[in-house]
Amino acid sequence: MAKFIQYMTRASLYDGPFDSKSGWPAAGMGDVIVTENGKLIVVDGGQPNDADTFIELLEAQAEGKIPEIEHWIITHPHLDHYGTIKEISQNQELKNRINVKQFIYWFPDEFCNNEGQPNALDNANREMRKICDAMNADSYRPRRDDILTLDDITLQFLYVPDDCSILNTSNGNSNMCSLIFTVCGKNKKAMITGDAYRRSMQITAWRYAKKLKCDILQMPHHALCDAYCVDFYKYIDPQILLMPISKGAYRSMHSKLYDSLEGCIANLCVEAKAEKTYKAFEGTAELFI
Repeated sequence: MAKFIQYMTRASLYDGPFDSKSGWPAAGMGDVIVTENGKLIVVDGGQPNDADTFIELLEAQAEGKIPEIEHWIITHPHLDHYGTIKEISQNQELKNRINVKQFIYWFPDEFCNNEGQPNALDNANREMRKICDAMNADSYRPRRDDILTLDDITLQFLYVPDDCSILNTSNGNSNMCSLIFTVCGKNKKAMITGDAYRRSMQITAWRYAKKLKCDILQMPHHALCDAYCVDFYKYIDPQILLMPISKGAYRSMHSKLYDSLEGCIANLCVEAKAEKTYKAFEGTAELFI
């Protein structure tokens, strides 16, 4: 039976101030999918300072062998999501401990900065090309409805950053580029959203509607109140939630500071309805799918 693992990032243990005034420190995110035959798929990975412990997690799943990652998916170009693999690619000792066959990502050239100028992700694309070269891995840009199958696991990409309404009105926030895709095992189906914002979730809900039903939902943008879509949540109707969130963020999102905001209300309702919630700061979690 396949496993889905949510990694406890170091940043998830942050327990300090978390609000619009003091700042919203990034919690990082990293997932590992292990097929029934032991093949590995990685989603993101976390900050640069997660590199050593994330490799240890991969080594534990490889049962004494050098981990072979079939697909390493980067949901979007923020360092708390691709910093781990960046650090690994620049550290020979770490790099020697894993093999990566393919990176999957899409950082669109058309993405605009705050001034409306395109090519805002040039630097991130250069970094990913360096990472691919350093790890001697192929790269692949997914298209909407692309399906990847590995043993008992099937991935389907539902949202990719090809929509002009996202690329030209992003205000330079590359969370808007987050891939949205499903991970389907023999027994459970998970929805992965990275740091998706409302617009891309709305588009996905409009395109797929009731086909979105999943057992597991990775809450968008670390379960913060600035990212939600009621229709998206309604169609998924998850029993299990994955929250790549920090202690400080979770406390803040459950305080009176934001509890009147529509996004916070929507997220809290989803959490209240779920049978189980796995918060990253509580420890690395393993689910059978």
